[in-house]
Amino acid sequence: MKKKSIFGFLIASLAVFTLSCDSEHNEIGSDIFGDDGFGFETYEVNNLSAEIVNTGQVSTKNLPVNNLGVYHDPVFGKTTAHFVTQLEMTNASDFTSAGVNPVIDSVYVYIPYNSAVENTDSDGNVNYKLKNVYGEGSFTLNVYENGYFLRSYDPNNNLDTQEYYSSDKPVFDSNKKGIAGGRLNNSSLNSQNTNFKFSNQEIKLYKYNSEGVLEKDSNDKPVVKDRKKPGIWLDLDKNYFQNAFFANNKNESIINNNILKEYFRGLYFNVEANGDQNALAQLNIADGEVVIVYKSDKKNQDATVVKERKTLKLKIGHSSNSNSFSTTVNLFENVNANSYSEALLTGSNNPLWVKGNVGSIATISLFGSDADGNGVADELDEIKRNNWLINQAVLTVYVDKSLQTNATEYQPNRLFLYDAKNNKTLVDYDADVTTNPDRNMYNGIIDVSTEENTIKYRFRITNHINNLIKKDSTNVILGLAVTNDIALNSFNILKNEANAFNTKISKVPTGSVTSPFGTVLFGPNSTDVNTRMKLDLYYTKKNN
Repeated sequence: MKKKSIFGFLIASLAVFTLSCDSEHNEIGSDIFGDDGFGFETYEVNNLSAEIVNTGQVSTKNLPVNNLGVYHDPVFGKTTAHFVTQLEMTNASDFTSAGVNPVIDSVYVYIPYNSAVENTDSDGNVNYKLKNVYGEGSFTLNVYENGYFLRSYDPNNNLDTQEYYSSDKPVFDSNKKGIAGGRLNNSSLNSQNTNFKFSNQEIKLYKYNSEGVLEKDSNDKPVVKDRKKPGIWLDLDKNYFQNAFFANNKNESIINNNILKEYFRGLYFNVEANGDQNALAQLNIADGEVVIVYKSDKKNQDATVVKERKTLKLKIGHSSNSNSFSTTVNLFENVNANSYSEALLTGSNNPLWVKGNVGSIATISLFGSDADGNGVADELDEIKRNNWLINQAVLTVYVDKSLQTNATEYQPNRLFLYDAKNNKTLVDYDADVTTNPDRNMYNGIIDVSTEENTIKYRFRITNHINNLIKKDSTNVILGLAVTNDIALNSFNILKNEANAFNTKISKVPTGSVTSPFGTVLFGPNSTDVNTRMKLDLYYTKKNN
């Protein structure tokens, strides 16, 4: 065979990408990989091994996305998600400058959902479509004062960063505070507590005059003072917060956020399932706030005292894009389906059960054993001796649809392939800067083929394989996980290390921790050769 031009291959690849970048996920997944490697010769790696790893409990401190609600997966089981967050003042003087005799009118918490505007009518009313919200059911939502202090550093471990884990719910349950032990969101509207749903309705704040009377326009419609995107809106008990912050001039001692976090340790959002109803959202809680509306005494020029209306806003959540040092913890309760529990117990190698939150990853060993003891897998040694030029290397994994009801509906849109030994991204992920943050060349996007009746995920790992061949890079164990966002390239600590192929597994991708979804995949030893995991190398032979 004549040696083909690498430049020509790159042009062809870019052409495929250009045609695909505006397509839907499954279209991108199917179009961007050339089935014949652009006419190159093909070699399917003979020695692949894979097995699942039960991640166990994982650190959920300061996640970029927090789950809240209840999700019943027909294959993996039930997940209930709660979260805890500290509060922060925007300015250090927020409490000390509250004024004389502050009296609270209302307290509310607002956390916007991820949403997009669909249209706006002639009256300015906006219709939204929610994103990252799953299920239309309800659950009981309880908000408590958190009584457990969230430290930044661990005094029992050389002042290393203090971790908080997905299994820490009993700690917060035993330290929660409320009104006679009850919740703070005690509105008579059960949509704010016992029948909470994720609504796509715009939130409107209406204007009232100084006497507290609702203002109306010439058409006798309430005057809208402010409009907010759909989100969690809960009225909290004003008397509780009056006593907590303003009774006996307590506010005057809250001179910075460290004191605030010690005195009032945050809020605990607790979820109880309403039967088998599904309702779960992935929230950026750092976009939320707790708002205290109050009045304090003000002297006029004639020395008369009037009440002045003021607003105090407290930030919630942890934001990596600001100076916020608030701590959050996402808490998960799992009731696994019997089949999934058995797979975790046995460490299944076919099929491969891969699930986010507190779940499991797949680990993959490439090229088999090192029988001659030279430190390099024998099959990889043979490929090196062949003196091939690897133009493309593609790892393909297929979904086992037989184990999943409505397999297409419940599949994660993306999987993440990474270096599981060193907890880092692969060089192909890092090099895919032209499509950042989508990384459509590296890929891992769901590919649904009605023609082949398959669902698969593919990864281009050409640079990784070439480094093994040309640069004697270490043939590390690979990890395969679901991901909530392919741009997330950080990793979270496991409470207890696991082991796979004699390799310690100490962390999992953050995108996996934030994703509630899972999938069941065929392993490399599947009896069906058409759907088993495979690594294809597309190559040309170098001229001697």
